[in-house]
Amino acid sequence: DKILFSTIISKAMEVHHHSHHPKKWKEYITEFIMLFAAVTLGFFAENQREHLIEGNREKQYMQSLFEDLRKDTSILNSLVRYDTIQTGKLDTTNTLLINNSWDASSIKLLYRLNLKTAGGLRWNLSQRTSAQLKNAGGMRLVENQELSNKISDYWVKSENLKEYSNFIDDLKFKAREKSYSIFDQKYYLNVSTGDVADNAKLLTSDPLVLTELANRLNHINNSLKNVLLPSVDKHYKRAVELLELLKKEYKIDENTDVNVAIF
Repeated sequence: DKILFSTIISKAMEVHHHSHHPKKWKEYITEFIMLFAAVTLGFFAENQREHLIEGNREKQYMQSLFEDLRKDTSILNSLVRYDTIQTGKLDTTNTLLINNSWDASSIKLLYRLNLKTAGGLRWNLSQRTSAQLKNAGGMRLVENQELSNKISDYWVKSENLKEYSNFIDDLKFKAREKSYSIFDQKYYLNVSTGDVADNAKLLTSDPLVLTELANRLNHINNSLKNVLLPSVDKHYKRAVELLELLKKEYKIDENTDVNVAIF
């Protein structure tokens, strides 16, 4: 296209500069048509070049997003496993606290459970591609409107999920603060393995104190079971759906990992 454009311009200029005889109106028309054609072809050539560049950039962004989503599915799976195990431990802990009947075995079990009931799994969904797309206005490159909407919705739901997870982390922090008046840290022989001394004792068996901790842990448990875990499951399905859409729309190569910034 550039060669054709240069040729037409050259010919047009030849007509304009090398013509020494008085011009006829047909020559003016010919010059005008040639110049118009040159400008038009140049415009279309540049437009096509930009379209190809943006199409390639769009494909790179979507390849990068595909990799982010694959990592997200792994993170979400880990979160489900961790929280499911934690809800089971919370159930057992609440039963022990409410019963408030203690022997050496039940006290040691409660101490071990205390290490797991108010802990959390550090996680963040991938933001590598989303940050670039948002900051660079890259979403305009996505021509498929349905796909664009689903990507935007996924990002919004990711933020919502993180916000609710932070809310539960705050509940866990308050439960841990309460636990310091019940558990004596000197009885932990090894917190990594959960080893507890045989002579472990509770700092208090006051029903009001134990019930308050049970209530706090129950709030955490209900939040995990009824809100966070169902939300994580739904978000996992969104990620899987987006992965399939990207594979179909962009013929994504699953063996290619994009590790460089896209400009």
